[in-house]
Amino acid sequence: MSKLTNKFTYGYYIMTALKEADDLKTRENDYIAAGTVNWVSQVSFSPEIISVAIGKKSDLNETIHYSEHFTIHLLSKDHKEYVKKFGAKSTIEDGKINGVPFKKQNEQVILEDTLGHLTCKVVKSLNMGDHTVYFGEVITEEIHKDKEALCTMELPSEYTKDKADI
Repeated sequence: MSKLTNKFTYGYYIMTALKEADDLKTRENDYIAAGTVNWVSQVSFSPEIISVAIGKKSDLNETIHYSEHFTIHLLSKDHKEYVKKFGAKSTIEDGKINGVPFKKQNEQVILEDTLGHLTCKVVKSLNMGDHTVYFGEVITEEIHKDKEALCTMELPSEYTKDKADI
């Protein structure tokens, strides 16, 4: 593994995806997935397209594949604990994901108390190594707070190659 790629800087985001139970023949409950991501980038102005890399074996990857939508929540420096909370398998109970309140809005899961979020419709996906790269067209955007975003310069990533198999 390149030692220089460990020096790249990224933001930290929580990504959510929802596939409603009405759309699933084998489930009575909505299928919700959430996780910490940092390989996110804007790749086009018009239309506005965002790319994000998601581990192939994750629940998040499967849910995005089925729902064809995802939501990226921007974090501030006040949200450092979210990075770890969403770095493992999610627990959903009492209107919270990993203890963080959420609401369902426009068939998406929206975390409360973030800087804001972008909801994207998948327009393309590519399997690349141990990740799937999704390209999503931004269909909604909401800004909640105007603060500086959290990045890997303030909180070095603990995501390593051996964790990609999770």
